Amino acid sequence: MKKIINYSPTVYVFALYITAALLLLVSCKEKTGTPTLSPSETSGGTSLYADTATSSVKVFDQNGKVCIQQSNTYYEVINAYDGKEKIPLLLKIKKTELCFADSINKEKVYEIAAQTVLDKKTISWQTQFVATQVEFKDNTILATKEGGDGEEDFIKRFSLLTGKEIFSCSYGDLRVAIPNVREKRFIGFTSLKATTNPLAELKEENLLGVISYAAENTIHRIFLKLKRSKVNTKIPTSTPDMVLVPLNGNTTAIEDGKTIVMMRLDEHYSPADISDFCMKLTIYYGDDNEATDITIPVKHDKFEVSAAKFDHELFEIIQH
Repeated sequence: MKKIINYSPTVYVFALYITAALLLLVSCKEKTGTPTLSPSETSGGTSLYADTATSSVKVFDQNGKVCIQQSNTYYEVINAYDGKEKIPLLLKIKKTELCFADSINKEKVYEIAAQTVLDKKTISWQTQFVATQVEFKDNTILATKEGGDGEEDFIKRFSLLTGKEIFSCSYGDLRVAIPNVREKRFIGFTSLKATTNPLAELKEENLLGVISYAAENTIHRIFLKLKRSKVNTKIPTSTPDMVLVPLNGNTTAIEDGKTIVMMRLDEHYSPADISDFCMKLTIYYGDDNEATDITIPVKHDKFEVSAAKFDHELFEIIQH
């Protein structure tokens, strides 16, 4: 015999309330213009762009060791900014990695192609690089290549508007920000311990590191060289401690000096306004943890090398 359940009027009222709420939620979503897609519906409207890509894997023998090559292609929509204008970009990202079956390879080859999805501005570029991982931040592609034992990470930044490399350094960078402006200035140090040894390509004698300042797709570089001295062999070859220091009330340091904010500027700034702070490097050396500072002021949106303060018996600074 079936058991008959008699629901009370309160239950029916509650069920009607839930049904009405669900219908209202669906109606609100439709009014906001959010596109809907059912499992059986994969396209709709007028096609503006279409593309397909495949992933692949290849296993092969190399001198008695099993190698695995994997390739994966995926898509991302990223907002790039040209001034205050927001430009949606469709990125096609192909990531290829190769490793032995019994190990993990941190290095990957990235091939990225970008194009706009709206008619407001045409952007189209392609770039390729080797990295461990990528992020999209500060209106750039941030590509990090992790260092091995005794090495430092090496990072590169590529513009989302052009795909071109606009900055590189080891370990990590410092940033200069202007309120309500997406673009940032990047400051960093490339050391002798940076993975892939990028300083070797410069073929400069006694080179300890390269200090870089990137602003509006231009890079100002300084070569830091060691002089003959009693302690030059004790100077470390890694990235020194770095901070940005305000020189007056026009600038404010945040994030423990990793970022400087130009508090009195807005989007109508000029290069001459980017001043009033300096980069400070602290280099520790010796058995008693002795230290020496290098300070380089920024004036008119670039390093003011002539006003740099450092130990002239230990270092030489050359504007490149």
